[in-house]
This record gives sequence, structure tokens and C-alpha cells, in this order.
Amino acid sequence: MKIRFLKTYNVLIAGLLTMLGFSTACDSKDEYGTPSAKFVVKGKVRSSVTDQPIENIRVSMEGDTSFTNARGEYQIADKWGSPSDQTYHIEFRDIDGETNGEFNVLDTIVEFKNPEFTGGDGDWYSGEATKEFDTKLNPENEIK
Repeated sequence: MKIRFLKTYNVLIAGLLTMLGFSTACDSKDEYGTPSAKFVVKGKVRSSVTDQPIENIRVSMEGDTSFTNARGEYQIADKWGSPSDQTYHIEFRDIDGETNGEFNVLDTIVEFKNPEFTGGDGDWYSGEATKEFDTKLNPENEIK
């Protein structure tokens, strides 16, 4: 009789715990992940002397590399940034030799202060912040 009572009691307790577990699991919206955002820097590269666009300048930032097109335009991005203020080191380097003239390397910093994001998903992805950054490069033979 005592064994039968314990078995019945165990079944009732297991059933109650199962129902409680399902009811709390259905109400919960726990997510795991890391907040992220995309930071895009785009602009134009021109000659400081002629003010003409410079093609084939390599632009590098945080693991992303792009090259300027015939209009001197470029776009680079950090796709996995933290959605807060960010500072990026950007390098502009002439790699085509004398094809478009030879230009000095430019190392600079672009800062996102209080970035405004668009296109977030409402959860972990905050969206995209974009900054325009136009620059002029000095020819190699030009005195700074």
C-alpha cells in the first residue's frame, strides 16, 4: 500500500512539474547573443592639387578593404561593430604606381559619436550607421 501511494504521489508531482515547466517556457522570450551594428564609411578621394577624383586607391578599415572607382568613390564597413560610439583607423594607399600619378599614404581616423542607426531588427541587431568622409591625397613629389 505504501509503495502504491509513493508511485501515485511521484506521478502527480512529475505531472505538476511538467505543467509548470511548459507554462513558464511558453511565456519566456529569452534570447542569447551580442548586440551588433553595421558601421559604413563612404566618400570620395581627390587629388589635393588638381581636385580630380583618383581611381584605384586602396581604402582599408577594420578588416574591410575597398578600392576607389573612376569617380574616386569608395565604401567600406565594419559589419559586426558594437552599437555604441566607435573610432576607426582608415588607410588610403595608392597601389597602382604611376597609372594615376603617385600619391602619399594617408592614415586617418573616423569617429562615430552618438551614432544613429537605421534598419535594426528590434532585438540584437541595432541597424546601420553611415558616415560620409571625403579626403584629398597629396602627390608623392608634393611638399607637405
